[in-house]
Amino acid sequence: MWGRMTLLFTALVFAIICEVTASADDKLRWCTTSEKEQNKCSNWTSVSCVQADSMEGCLQKVSLAEADAVVLHSSTMIVAEKCGLVPVMTEYYDKENLEACGNLAALKESFPYIVAVVKDPTLTCSTLKGKKACYTALKRTGWNIPMGLLIAQGKITNCSLYNSTFFSESCAAGADPASKLCSLCAGDENSTPPGNDKCAFSDNEIYGGYNGAFRCLAEKGDVTFIRHTTVFENTDGNSQEKWAAGLRSRDFRLLCVNGTQAPVTDYKTCHLAQVPARTVASRPEKRDQVIQFLKEQQVKHGRGGSEEDEFALFDSTRFHGRRLLFSDSTQSLIEVPTADFTQLLGEGYVTAMEGLYTCEPPDFPEIYRLGRCQAQ
Repeated sequence: MWGRMTLLFTALVFAIICEVTASADDKLRWCTTSEKEQNKCSNWTSVSCVQADSMEGCLQKVSLAEADAVVLHSSTMIVAEKCGLVPVMTEYYDKENLEACGNLAALKESFPYIVAVVKDPTLTCSTLKGKKACYTALKRTGWNIPMGLLIAQGKITNCSLYNSTFFSESCAAGADPASKLCSLCAGDENSTPPGNDKCAFSDNEIYGGYNGAFRCLAEKGDVTFIRHTTVFENTDGNSQEKWAAGLRSRDFRLLCVNGTQAPVTDYKTCHLAQVPARTVASRPEKRDQVIQFLKEQQVKHGRGGSEEDEFALFDSTRFHGRRLLFSDSTQSLIEVPTADFTQLLGEGYVTAMEGLYTCEPPDFPEIYRLGRCQAQ
């Protein structure tokens, strides 16, 4: 009798183990690009988390079926398409209009604007030469758009991107730390001593990303190139960060391409470009599964979700970061009504981006230069 019970107990244990293993294997594999993202992802119990050392690494992992989904910046979407990936769902930010339509034209209306922001009321686009510039990061939207415009206007040449003398100093996270492109960068303020990882292509560079680039403007720079919502997110008491205390939106101005300035509220008529929001990408055969999964997840963990208190997709404050996995200003995820990144981006944006990719520094990731997604 005891032998039979032992066998039954053993069989039950194996059944439980197999069920748990199968359940874990069936989970969607989400790719992260930093320790902070990985930490937040590990609390999202519906997915398995796969960490890469960069967004380019995530592109490779998804392409090679080592991960299933990743959130991409617009600047990496062209490379993603070359790697065989497709758009799935995009972040939607408009609080004033939560009834987003499902067609591509209506979706593009919701895309954020990239604006040039200054503190000096006398600066214009024509008087920027020799000033101090704060970018989001090398090859990110807050670098690509202004550089593309400067090239189009003949103010710099394509292959002088990395040693141009147009700006006197800059912070472009991901550039050579010893170069002028990193002269304004500050590194990790919490390291010992402060300043380690200066110009790092990661969260460790405090002047990296949209919020970091705006901080760079507030503390050191003359102009920054950021998303139109960034000013409002970090002024008028909307940020809990110490560096943002006391900042007022009315103290900053937008530079318009016609040579004038405008209030930061006039971003729809005074901007450099309108670009796609951050977008989830996957392989074609996984697209429908990822769409269905994310629709179910935001019912639970999205804005006002039934389980948002347990885990919030669009809030990273409890994980001591910003824009982890998804942007904190995301109101919902909207299905992209096309499986073509080129249609999502628009021909003009694609043309500008491909022009920027023609000249690369020797140490820049090979995946950008050739669109290669094979294991390196």
